[in-house]
Amino acid sequence: MGAWGAGSFENDAAMDWIADISTLQDIEAKFDELYILDDDETSDGSPFIDADLASEVVAAAESVAALMDRIALNVPEELQASLQKLGKAEPSLIDKAKIAVSRILTDSELLELWSENEDDPNEWNIAITGLIDRLNADVPYDRPSKADVEEIAGELTPCVFCGKGIPQHELSSITFQDLSSKNALFMSRGLYCHLSCLNGKIHPKHLIQNWKFNVDDAEVDRIINGDID
Repeated sequence: MGAWGAGSFENDAAMDWIADISTLQDIEAKFDELYILDDDETSDGSPFIDADLASEVVAAAESVAALMDRIALNVPEELQASLQKLGKAEPSLIDKAKIAVSRILTDSELLELWSENEDDPNEWNIAITGLIDRLNADVPYDRPSKADVEEIAGELTPCVFCGKGIPQHELSSITFQDLSSKNALFMSRGLYCHLSCLNGKIHPKHLIQNWKFNVDDAEVDRIINGDID
């Protein structure tokens, strides 16, 4: 895999792939390649995804985000022109993109390569966190009030990593707990942060995937009751 950056299109595999995009089916087919791999009866466990395929899947997911009007800064103009002719992404395609990206972050050569990168090992984490956020944009949710948040996590503060304020729609918190002493086990401190800042500090294999899906009440009840295929 030729690569020169952590962005979704900063590699040769992704750039070669976008040259052949003319339909929504072309995008969906890239996600389906992962299902074909997983259905291979000759494989032992989850098949390892090579770096080129993983890079193409990430580019396809970024294309879906663009169809949701959540366009990344580095989407090539050539691809943007092609996507403008395709309309909007259906919920089923968005969910496929989410599942495919999560699969890449579970077991792929691309993940391994970025895990071994000693120059700037976490810039890819930040890029992927941005992609996850863009793919989550179609999910409606009830935003808690400032009082609700502070009741759970304490008084709002700037991000503990970058020192900048956090918009309410980006609020995340982590909890620090000293496990070195029995006397400290019941003492903890909540810390506010941008998720991208947090992911930018941790190893790629431990990246936090904050996925959101559209699930109706009937589906929630089905899952809670254990009625899962």
